[in-house]
Amino acid sequence: MMYEPSIFRAYDMRGTYPTQMNEQVAYAAGQSFVHVMGAKTVAVGRDVRTTGESMLQSLIKGITDAGASVINVGIISTEMLYFAAATLDCDGGITVTASHNPAQWNGLKFIGKGAEPLTGEAKLGELYKFMQEGHKLSEFTKGSVKELDLLSSYAHYLQHFTPTLLPQMKLVANVNFGANGKVVDAVTKDLPLEIIRINWEENGTFPKGTPNPMLESNRNELSQAVIDNHAQLGVAWDADADRCFFFDEQGRFFSPYHITAMLISEFAKDNGQSFVGERRLTWANLAAVAEGNGNMIFSRTGHGYIKKAMRDHNAVFGGESSGHYYFRDFFFCDSGMITFLKVLGVFAREITAGRTVGQLLDMYAEKYPTTGEINYTTPQAKDIIDAAAAKYADTEQNHEDGLTVEYSTWRFNLRSSSNEPLLRLNVEAKSKEELELRHKEINELIGGFDAHVNLGE
Repeated sequence: MMYEPSIFRAYDMRGTYPTQMNEQVAYAAGQSFVHVMGAKTVAVGRDVRTTGESMLQSLIKGITDAGASVINVGIISTEMLYFAAATLDCDGGITVTASHNPAQWNGLKFIGKGAEPLTGEAKLGELYKFMQEGHKLSEFTKGSVKELDLLSSYAHYLQHFTPTLLPQMKLVANVNFGANGKVVDAVTKDLPLEIIRINWEENGTFPKGTPNPMLESNRNELSQAVIDNHAQLGVAWDADADRCFFFDEQGRFFSPYHITAMLISEFAKDNGQSFVGERRLTWANLAAVAEGNGNMIFSRTGHGYIKKAMRDHNAVFGGESSGHYYFRDFFFCDSGMITFLKVLGVFAREITAGRTVGQLLDMYAEKYPTTGEINYTTPQAKDIIDAAAAKYADTEQNHEDGLTVEYSTWRFNLRSSSNEPLLRLNVEAKSKEELELRHKEINELIGGFDAHVNLGE
């Protein structure tokens, strides 16, 4: 059986239900995972989507028909799958999730034994190939299924990352109807926090729209709640909770790029550490790494690639401007909850010193101004990248992850999506004036190819 090629992504599977992602795909993925990974036991779970349970049951059947056993950890955040793969007696795991995509989407994320990452160039590519070839495994002895609730053990594990000596703080938190509310409740129950909770109930229809805090339309409710409740900060997670986002006391969005730099500065206090970053935006991160005489390793964008680079270089921390943050002490994986706890500690220190989160935000925004990521809809992404490379051929360029162009006072990165007709632009500069000038310049080049800004991605 052949499946829609677009569902096979570099580090997960994703598509609309039921035309692209469905129970048949889930069954085949379970079978393929057992074969490619040589798995005897597989941890599985799902996010809150309404199509998740039927896909999960098909996934389980695919695994058990292939002769492997299953540990079903139920409705979880994605990072809980990583925790399961690293701490349970299993050979890896699969969760049914489409992350921050709209409700009509579903997908699958995979992790190896010990939370080892899988990518399209390696084991994940083999898994995809086995699926596309239409193999079916059927063992006389079927695997068993065991159910396990991870919440208490995961909440206990997260206590190791909880900041000490917190002052009384007031914050607004939005879990976007995902499975992370119960985790936040369990981890913060003994902390001196007044939490105003919004969109806390698990609801896979996502009644307020796409559960992605990178979209400005998703941020407005939380921003206003911070202002209305006179909170000191805001925090939001996407639906599967592996990404975490922050807001100051004025309801302003704190750039994930700047959060990455801030956390690098924290870890860089222990000199000589290695860090993993991406080429979209770099100057703030490089400056933070230099503070501790550290080493910056650049990786391709994407959680599978960043995880691998983290492991390969024993990096203490890594971050992406998409809001993924990675920790050596979390099996080199990304965690929205550990990010929350780490950032909470930094913000608490500022507040205790009589400063505000907004002052920290302003410092980074003034020193390292950026456009943020701008997405353009276009079928001519390659032509645009080639044109940009030719226009800016008089300076240093890098082609490892799209096109990166560096000047002394500004830089940019252009990347095409591997699955959609999208072009992604990030620009940063030494001044806001330079940023505005160069953004306009590149925008005109891109617009010459009849590309238009996509506000929904």
